[in-house]
Amino acid sequence: MKQILFIIFLSLFVTFGCDKLSSMISTNPDTYVEEGIRFMNSGQYTEAGIRFKAALKKDPNHFKANYAFGGLYKKTEHFKDAIIYLSKAVKIKPKNEEASIDLAYVFIREKQYEAAIKVLEPLSISPKNPEIYYYLGDSYHKKQNYENAIKWLKKAAKMVPLSNEKLLSNTYGLLGDSLLAVDKLKEAEQILTDAAKLTKNSFVIAKLGATLFRIANRYHVEMLKTRNKIESINEEIKEKRGRAKKRLKKAKEQTLKDLQKKLDYNEAQRNAIIVKAKKYLNDALTNPSSKASQTIQAATKREILYYLGMSHLIVGEYVDARDVLTKFLKNNPKGQESVDVRKKVSQLDELIQREEQKKLDEENKGKGE
Repeated sequence: MKQILFIIFLSLFVTFGCDKLSSMISTNPDTYVEEGIRFMNSGQYTEAGIRFKAALKKDPNHFKANYAFGGLYKKTEHFKDAIIYLSKAVKIKPKNEEASIDLAYVFIREKQYEAAIKVLEPLSISPKNPEIYYYLGDSYHKKQNYENAIKWLKKAAKMVPLSNEKLLSNTYGLLGDSLLAVDKLKEAEQILTDAAKLTKNSFVIAKLGATLFRIANRYHVEMLKTRNKIESINEEIKEKRGRAKKRLKKAKEQTLKDLQKKLDYNEAQRNAIIVKAKKYLNDALTNPSSKASQTIQAATKREILYYLGMSHLIVGEYVDARDVLTKFLKNNPKGQESVDVRKKVSQLDELIQREEQKKLDEENKGKGE
């Protein structure tokens, strides 16, 4: 829809925008900018663009005109054009944090991460806006330079006000992901657990719960790998005969003990973190944020249901997993993620039916005896 509106804007500007410009040249550029911002805020992008263009025709180096025109292109997701005007604004006022943040944002959307870093690092000594640190962390994260991402995101986490729920949740969520990427699972768990104590906002708590699930899932994956190694060694021993079997069993004895210890550790860590993850996700589900828009609330609910269902699944709570993931499908019927979840629900239905039948058979066998 934004693309269509902006094409209309461009065509209208070409046909009659220039006539309007010629009739506006005598007006102060500040007036144009103020009018343009009012039009932009009310969704009248054609009129806004005409005002900003008029201001720039009067004064090409007008900071607010360049910044606002870049903001208009950013708002309509024409990022290449946004870069042109926001770059000019930053060149005029290189210490302006808001303009630099907006320019960094559009660079990131265009996957120009080095350019975003180059814009933000000069402002990183003592910024007033935590988004300087956040977008530095985001840029380094997307470059897979996780250590630098962690450094900047930790700084952002210290600055973000609790009232800024979206930035707070994004910062801690990305910080958790960066720590996971370098296998700092315990630190990720501790930071997110501490963060949960700072706020009761459901949007933030949902993000924390989702990230804790990902930490638990890492332990779960390690569990499965270790279990496979144990089974593989036991199969190898089982295939041997006589003295060869005894020698191999003795040779592998310490290895099996070490693997079992690792398996027990990973299982204990997984289970402990999943308890926290489920608690946060259930809290977020039962206490939705009244401040967030309906769109954000709906998206957050879908995320909560997905990670809550998966949390039940990896610890073998199959009935709960099926029920929660079924609710997820009702709230999110389309998309590849839903296709994958639908397969899981179908597999869970079959598994639960088999378990119930097995239990019934055992009960009948007991009665027969």
